[in-house]
Amino acid sequence: MVTADRRRGRPGGHRRAVSPPGRARLRIAALAVLALLVQATVAADLRVAGAAPDLLLVVGLAAAIRGGAAHGVVVGFAAGLLGDLYASGTPVGLEALTFCLVGYGVGALRDNVLPAGRLLTPVLAFAATVAAVVVFVVLGDLVGQHQLVLAGRGALVRVTLVEAAWSALLAVPVSWAYARAGRGSAGVDRLGGRPEVLAAR
Repeated sequence: MVTADRRRGRPGGHRRAVSPPGRARLRIAALAVLALLVQATVAADLRVAGAAPDLLLVVGLAAAIRGGAAHGVVVGFAAGLLGDLYASGTPVGLEALTFCLVGYGVGALRDNVLPAGRLLTPVLAFAATVAAVVVFVVLGDLVGQHQLVLAGRGALVRVTLVEAAWSALLAVPVSWAYARAGRGSAGVDRLGGRPEVLAAR
């Protein structure tokens, strides 16, 4: 007698288990989508001096801090692409490229130079956000997005500093969430991103 499981191509009813890295990728993707939803519904109400937190950037930075350059590039690109699809004023790919470059830079520092530490995370997030805004504006200007600098240098500096302050404030909880989501992935485990390791520090 042929069972239903055999007809579906599952002999003996056994399903193929998702590997730990596969589960980690799904959790990280869910975290990025959650960040997008919060960005679209809540972040606009948190504006200070015209600047709101960029949660997708913070997720990309958390990936770089907890997982190194490989995580920073991939997650930064994906988070930036989500931001590109949500935003309507700039070309698709501009945020993705910016987050990818900054994620790689932060991840490379984390891989080769900087130790782990909760105190380092907000400082690194602040500096990386400043760098991300500069890269975004420069790349935007190169592709004809001159409206990014129309408000003047003073306004741009103010917005950059406020957004960087938001990133520094959110970096520790988002980084902790990323460490939990990334359990089982080589980069997070290698750099000490497991929650049990963080709790011991």
